[in-house]
Amino acid sequence: MKVDAKDLKRLQWAIAFLIAMCMVGGGAVWITEQMKQASDRAFHEATAARKDIQAKLARARDEQEELTEKLNRFQALRTRGYIGPERRLDWVEAIARIKTARRISKLDYEFAPQRRVDASILPGGATAGGFEIMSSQMRLQLHLLHEGDLLAFLADLRTDLRNSVQALVLVRSCAIDRLATGSTDRGSKAQLKADCTLEWVTLREGK
Repeated sequence: MKVDAKDLKRLQWAIAFLIAMCMVGGGAVWITEQMKQASDRAFHEATAARKDIQAKLARARDEQEELTEKLNRFQALRTRGYIGPERRLDWVEAIARIKTARRISKLDYEFAPQRRVDASILPGGATAGGFEIMSSQMRLQLHLLHEGDLLAFLADLRTDLRNSVQALVLVRSCAIDRLATGSTDRGSKAQLKADCTLEWVTLREGK
């Protein structure tokens, strides 16, 4: 089949239309691809943003729980009397109650002035969350029938103080020796003497 100039002239608009349609189709394909890529980017960005928000919410919940736990611990310490000035009169009364209940024939003690705890008690230092950790050292001497009396006295002391909202008592050292003959009061059945060092720990609000 032979195509002459007259035929080409008649077909030029059809060819132009075909080319235009190809261009439109290609453009539509390109636009569709760009829209798909933009949609994918938006999806990934939205997914990443959602994960970031979820992570932040999880951290916020963890921080809230941690803060609530700290506040509860702080309130418990304050309620039990660990925070604030020393209550030595209450301590003295607790010791007297236990001495009487345990029928300890002789009990002497002496408190040293309050001080910030040293590294031997708390290696991390005396500062904790805006508070100073304070301690009053006590030298304790008592006569005992047997070693169990000392353990019972210390257990009673800690229990009494915990119930009476007082302080944290730490035993630094205890030495037990046999009493010399004739060194006890008449009627006393004590066989041993104990010499202990205790730390009475409280918290003081930082300045």
